[in-house]
Amino acid sequence: MKNKIIGMVLAIVLISTAVTGCKQDNDTLSKAENNFEQKIQVYPEPLNYNRGKITDISEIFDEQRNRYDLRSYDAFDMDFTQIELRNFIFDSQTIWPEKLPVNFDVETIIKYGKQPGLGIDYLHKENITGKGVNVGIIDGRLLADHEEFKDNIAVYEEIFDMDSPAHYHGTPITSILCGKNVGVAPDANIYYIAYLEEDTDYEEGYVHLANAIERILEINKDLPEDDKIKVLSISSGWNPESKNAEAIYNAIEKAEAENIFVITARLFETHKLFFNGVNRDPMYDPEKIESYYLKYYVEGDGTAEDILLTPMDARWLASPTGKDEYVMYSNGAWSMVIPYISGLYTLACEVDPDMTPEKFWDMAISTGDSLDEDKRDDASKEKNMKIVNPVKLISEVKSKK
Repeated sequence: MKNKIIGMVLAIVLISTAVTGCKQDNDTLSKAENNFEQKIQVYPEPLNYNRGKITDISEIFDEQRNRYDLRSYDAFDMDFTQIELRNFIFDSQTIWPEKLPVNFDVETIIKYGKQPGLGIDYLHKENITGKGVNVGIIDGRLLADHEEFKDNIAVYEEIFDMDSPAHYHGTPITSILCGKNVGVAPDANIYYIAYLEEDTDYEEGYVHLANAIERILEINKDLPEDDKIKVLSISSGWNPESKNAEAIYNAIEKAEAENIFVITARLFETHKLFFNGVNRDPMYDPEKIESYYLKYYVEGDGTAEDILLTPMDARWLASPTGKDEYVMYSNGAWSMVIPYISGLYTLACEVDPDMTPEKFWDMAISTGDSLDEDKRDDASKEKNMKIVNPVKLISEVKSKK
């Protein structure tokens, strides 16, 4: 079933899918390598798509999104040489045919897809990894034992009783922020609250979202004064006209009062900060700024002056289908920008524990690189758009702390 909340919120969401199955509750308390006691309320079951062999290309083509969905399909007997695979999804369970399009190499796509891009790997080699920084995430039901982040999770809770498998959205989103192989801040400590599953409707979801933020605040109160949560990543938004929106705004205000940077799809409204994602062909090197372009621009409320850009396309991310499985999204969305920015803020907080959202954003804009006009869509050419330069940004943070 299509996820209703994420679909309504952004209009440019990660992906939609169908799921089946359930999971028994299993409260656990275990010791991770990190300096905290893990408190995992439940380990949800993996998502199972129950797919088999492809017999016709129409089976995997989503006309609404003009996209090929190859997740968990056996395509070995197919001939893809005449198929234009530009917008696609595949995962670890996809079985590929020998006959593929020209300039389409799965191994290269995966190799590039693992990289956050633009110098993040260099920062990791310099031991800037978000280590010791506490981060909140609120999203769908999580495959909590995925190898990408199982050791990062300090707390995993669900805001209401859930009985479905891991949600399609939360697992890849979390790996963008803190995945040990694919994430921006691979050593961050994660406090995760699941607030939706596949059949959660709009208004119910808004209530759960407000409650989830409040729960993060409760957890934060119990943390030592010098070890509070620095950022809360929520790859979603809400209808501001909803009767339940006020509770969300109130919860965010409380979080901000506790010096938690709450990054959502409505950051343009809550902070007057504007962002967008830049696109990349899956066969282009994510380390090179020349690989990026802007296919579409969404401004928010129309008052943007400076816009921060980060990568969002062609990522090989943790999949909800198995603890050692991955999924590739050729086209991303704001859902994938939010954890990237949250991860960058985490790195900045590691370097300067007194970092603030305003200071971070100013530095990210001032150290960012300009995107050539011929790589922008028409709607963005009059805007001051800067694609983040993580190495320069963190260097600036060091110099100004």
